[in-house]
Amino acid sequence: MRNRVWFWFVMGASLLFSTQSKADTAARRSFTLRECVEMAITRNFDVQLERLSADIARYNLDTSYGAYVPLFSFQARRDFVSQPADFDPKKISIDNAYEETIDTAGPTLSGHIPFGLSYDFSGVASERRAHSSLSTTNATFPTGVRQTNNYFAEAGINLRQHLLKDFWVDQDSTTIVLRSKDLKISEQSFRFLLMKTVLAVELAYYDLIVARENIGVQEKALQLRRQLVTETARRVQVGDLPPLDSEQAETQLQNTITAVTAARELFVSRQNALKNLLTDNFKDWADADLEPSETLVALPAGANRAVSSLYALKTRPDLIEARIAVEKNAALVRFRFNQLLPAIDAIGGYARQDIADTASEAFHLREPLYTYGVVLTLPLSNLAERGRYRATKADRQMAELQLKKAEQQVLVDIADLVNRVESRFSQVGSTQKARTYAESALGAEQKKLANGLSTSFIVLQLQETLTAARTAELQALADYNKAVAQLTFAEGRALDKYHLDAR
Repeated sequence: MRNRVWFWFVMGASLLFSTQSKADTAARRSFTLRECVEMAITRNFDVQLERLSADIARYNLDTSYGAYVPLFSFQARRDFVSQPADFDPKKISIDNAYEETIDTAGPTLSGHIPFGLSYDFSGVASERRAHSSLSTTNATFPTGVRQTNNYFAEAGINLRQHLLKDFWVDQDSTTIVLRSKDLKISEQSFRFLLMKTVLAVELAYYDLIVARENIGVQEKALQLRRQLVTETARRVQVGDLPPLDSEQAETQLQNTITAVTAARELFVSRQNALKNLLTDNFKDWADADLEPSETLVALPAGANRAVSSLYALKTRPDLIEARIAVEKNAALVRFRFNQLLPAIDAIGGYARQDIADTASEAFHLREPLYTYGVVLTLPLSNLAERGRYRATKADRQMAELQLKKAEQQVLVDIADLVNRVESRFSQVGSTQKARTYAESALGAEQKKLANGLSTSFIVLQLQETLTAARTAELQALADYNKAVAQLTFAEGRALDKYHLDAR
């Protein structure tokens, strides 16, 4: 009976442990840096918002082309007049009463072309019917009512060509140019945001690795503290050490326990920071244990200031965006200069028409009509346009200065980052050596303490030195990798590094 109870107890414990292990595995998510970057560029809120901004700029550009879409209209109407009899002081007899009906229908196609030509194609056909009441009857109109009607038809075209003002550079064409520049700016802005997102993910990923490894460093320190507490307590009992040494060891043990708790708290905070970059649904990730699958290594970057500077000036999206802004302002200057010119327009039109008793005859359009000429329009003062022109020239100069300032800042940043990469790589080597020496010193001092040739106070100091050396080595590795990532960003190669397409 007792064996059966133990059997079921072991089986239940095994099942519970298996279930707990599966739950822990499901809650733990291990990611490489590349996987985190790929996730961020699709799920990050800022990326999604900037992508929509680029789409809006594209839609606005498509909308601006609608200015050159021809407008078609068709009109059909009836006009009716019932005129009562009235007298005319210049006539002996009165004007007879009449009713008149006019039916009119016709299409119109109008619009304008980018080089400044406006056109208007139109056609019209109408039927006119009249019923006149006569004062007396006669043989011609025995009913006392005269009925008359005729048909009218006309088709033609009217043209207007701008010769100076609005020739090739008008409001609509300039709007298209500006919105095309806005689209390019928006695309470069989106690319630059992707680069910043990639950099943010890299820095957060390295911070998370540091936070995880720092827990290990503090746990190793805790293990050393516990060993020292045990050894010190034994030595105090046999009278080799005073009781004060035991209290010192216990104090350092409690301080280390506090440090381990703080390290774990920091690890959770760094997890949440990375999760915020990776997802747009934090509640599904809130309980997940995000675990980096990589460790920190220091690979020589081979940084070259001249090469990095040339590449950055050529490919940085923010610099390309600034150059497009200069082009946009130049287009505005051209438009404002054009608006200073006088308006000289060539006009012309040609049509054919006919009036007949039958509709078929009216559509023969026998009679020609034409017109041509020049229209000159001069404002009495160009004060407003001159002011706008000067303002746009100043805007262009500001854009050019902002571009030069941005280029110089990029060169300064790259010079700093190249120096930082070289310095941090050197620090990695020196901190690794310092950690090795600290481990050797502590091992030797622990042997001396075991042989009664040292004190716990000295061992405590060496333990603190080793923990600091391990922390410094870890931080140096992280700082070096961060500096390399920042240099890659400054060069404009953050997306190329992961073979990402900014679309």
